[in-house]
Amino acid sequence: MAAAFAVLLLPSQAASAVSLLAGQLLMALNFFFLDKLVKLFTEAALGGPDKRPRPLPGQFFVWLTLKLLLVYGGSFAVIRFDLAAPLPFLAGITVPLLALFLKSIMLALGNGPSSLRRRATKTAATFGDAAKPAALLLAVALLALPVLVRASDAVTPASETTTAPEHGAASSEHGATTAEHGAATANQGGGGGIAHLPNWVVILNDYFPDNPVVRWMHANEYLVFAWLAGLVFLAFAWIAMRRPKPVPGQLQNALEWMVESMENVCGGMLGKHLPRYFPYIIAIFFYILTMNLIGIIPGFKSSTSTLDVTLALALMTFLYVQFWGIRNLGLLGYVDHMAGSPRDVVGFIMLPVMIPVHILGELAKPISLSCRLFGNIFGEDTLIVVFVGATALCLKASLTALAVPPMLGISALFMLLQTLTSIVQALIFALLTTVYLYMMLPHEEHAHGEAHPSH
Repeated sequence: MAAAFAVLLLPSQAASAVSLLAGQLLMALNFFFLDKLVKLFTEAALGGPDKRPRPLPGQFFVWLTLKLLLVYGGSFAVIRFDLAAPLPFLAGITVPLLALFLKSIMLALGNGPSSLRRRATKTAATFGDAAKPAALLLAVALLALPVLVRASDAVTPASETTTAPEHGAASSEHGATTAEHGAATANQGGGGGIAHLPNWVVILNDYFPDNPVVRWMHANEYLVFAWLAGLVFLAFAWIAMRRPKPVPGQLQNALEWMVESMENVCGGMLGKHLPRYFPYIIAIFFYILTMNLIGIIPGFKSSTSTLDVTLALALMTFLYVQFWGIRNLGLLGYVDHMAGSPRDVVGFIMLPVMIPVHILGELAKPISLSCRLFGNIFGEDTLIVVFVGATALCLKASLTALAVPPMLGISALFMLLQTLTSIVQALIFALLTTVYLYMMLPHEEHAHGEAHPSH
């Protein structure tokens, strides 16, 4: 975590980043020497086969001398000769201790690190050691992000780059109230076109307007919160299912209940084809649900309130449906499906009309999916902004009695409504995906489903 924060600070505050890494390095050396000393001391205290204590070996004093010189001597030199900034250096020392403290809390609660070291038995094992290079590439990409951002800034014309500090200064001047700040901070991710409540990316941009990484995050808020939603869901799923039990706990029970409910609903349409399509359906459901719900938390933003994200999800679903349509029906069967499956003279005569109609119908599916999801989430975010702004205006006019009880109650009511709508919209998106996949099944599957409505 300290290394990632140091990379974030490196483009604009190199001295602080180096100081943070220096403190991290000293604590790493401290733990390394401490591990050696504890092992040697424990072996000497336990003794040999006769269980009698033995004197400390010479290696113990060698490691102790190196620890004193490198760790304590290095810390004294850094502080005495001002070789590092004090606060970042102290933060670099403190972060490993904080991690050690959290680890001890996990052990005390019975969730020890054995689950962290446990290897996956099904998912990752299928790919062998592919997870290791993937993790390495991800780490390299995160470390290379500031360099790429700087390179892109170097290519950007000077007239465009000089506007970023002015925007940061302007946004910091009108931060008197939450509503005014939200009204001045437009949705720059594309698609929104109206203000949202300020989030932590906007606040971070106000404090670090010259940092290229922060500036990129501010310009692409919808991507940042979309990635964050994915990480939040993965963390929730891992915590809930890291130790599955026959008698599930609350998190495991909630997750299994949602998956089983979706499986029952989708299985009624897809039947025996459910195992093939259900991983995508449940993944898109949980991903959209997480993106919807994360915007209710103050300081965060729903990526689905941006048309770019919802259209990307709809296009992905559209391509997935068309791929399985061609694979299930075959190329000729797919063309026959797009033509309306003509079987008589009238059907063939109507081909010039039916083919464009079916093509337009297929193209309308991603548009309807994206606009429905975007419109609902964006509309509710806008309502919350309106009521928070009205509360701020009443407080500014010293109308506290009018502002606090009614407006807070209405805002809380709309947040509850947004929670319900977030679940419903994710469910509708997943169910429509299921319907589109069902329509791409062979025609005998349709007839079988219609003959057995109980399915």
